[in-house]
Amino acid sequence: MLKLNNLLVTGAIVSLVSLVSLPAQALAAGSITASGGGSYNAGNTFTITVRASGATFDSLQGLISVSGPVSIVSFSAGGATWLPGKSPNNNNQFVGIVSPTSSLTVATVKLKGTKVGSGKVSVSGVRLARSGAEVGTGGGSSSYTITPALAPPGSVSVTSSTHPNQEESYDVPTVELAWSAPGNGATGYSTAFNQSADTTPVAKIGTTDTTAKYADNPVGTYYFHIRANNKDGWSETTHFKINIKPTTDSTLAVPAITSITTAPDATNDIEAGTLTGIVIKGTGPAGYAMMLTFTPDWALPADNYPAPIITEQGTWELTVTDPIKAGFYKLIAVGKKDSTVSPESPAITFEVSIAEGGKIRLVTSDDATAAYKQSQEQTRVAAATARKKMVWGGLAGVVLLAAIVLGTIFRRKLFSGFNKI
Repeated sequence: MLKLNNLLVTGAIVSLVSLVSLPAQALAAGSITASGGGSYNAGNTFTITVRASGATFDSLQGLISVSGPVSIVSFSAGGATWLPGKSPNNNNQFVGIVSPTSSLTVATVKLKGTKVGSGKVSVSGVRLARSGAEVGTGGGSSSYTITPALAPPGSVSVTSSTHPNQEESYDVPTVELAWSAPGNGATGYSTAFNQSADTTPVAKIGTTDTTAKYADNPVGTYYFHIRANNKDGWSETTHFKINIKPTTDSTLAVPAITSITTAPDATNDIEAGTLTGIVIKGTGPAGYAMMLTFTPDWALPADNYPAPIITEQGTWELTVTDPIKAGFYKLIAVGKKDSTVSPESPAITFEVSIAEGGKIRLVTSDDATAAYKQSQEQTRVAAATARKKMVWGGLAGVVLLAAIVLGTIFRRKLFSGFNKI
């Protein structure tokens, strides 16, 4: 490979030396030109391509120059064998050889407009040769104009008088929204209102208003999407979330949970700590679906446990056949139909126990009072015990101090007696 490269370089030098020594030929048709010019906004990038063509050649040379209010993002040399230090670059003479060809990309220049003005990429000092015979000297350039940078609108800021907090739910089915013109101004807006979080409105002005209203929406989560347009383009899309919860009808019967018991075929699993077979019964407004909320959540599959429908007699029942972990739970029931809900039922606290074959125990206010009294009694006993320890500890300290004092007196008297002897 090294030997081949040396031969190529040697061939290029011979060919180019011969080329330089020859006078320009009137019939030489080959040239190296640039293309890709035009008008571009400041801040945008564009590409200029430098190509050799018009005759069959095996060696080439020239100089590429970039001018005007642009920065060079990249300058890539084409697929020739370039002599050391002679590859295409800005204001650097290139010299290279190729297998005989009639078309070659010499360089690809990526530019970025920096400010308003004009410039060009030009090619000069062109020499194309084949077997030492000149076949082209034509150079060329590609001009460009840099215009002011585009200034599309900024993001639209949306507010809602009916649903102001996007993370809260409101029992208001009609949504009212407002916005103001963003930075860089706007000639109009494209909007969408649906239940998809990431919709991009079509690139077509649909309104010039700065308010919108969507009435009578069912319960659920919705999104308002908007983007602004001006002469320079479109803004990014703003997404505004709206949460609609059911309306509470205070005239409806207040639901109640009347019993929570074990089913006749209930089983407990001591190792897993679960109870299977729990029956919950209650009352509520006829025709409504009873929505049950457990704390901690039982996570019952909706397909297996649809909300029970309250009968014409105002009763409902739910049997849970999935294993439930032993522990204490709170249950609240709410009747729901379409976008209307009943008041909440009083909360019921109960214990799921695996003792005695498995059982349910309702926790009453008396239980809570007893637990409080027990806690108070435990606190009293602990305090009394601490006081006793303090008293006995104090007495022990006094006794110890007295012993030390008496011992000291005794030793002094004993030593005094020794001195007299």
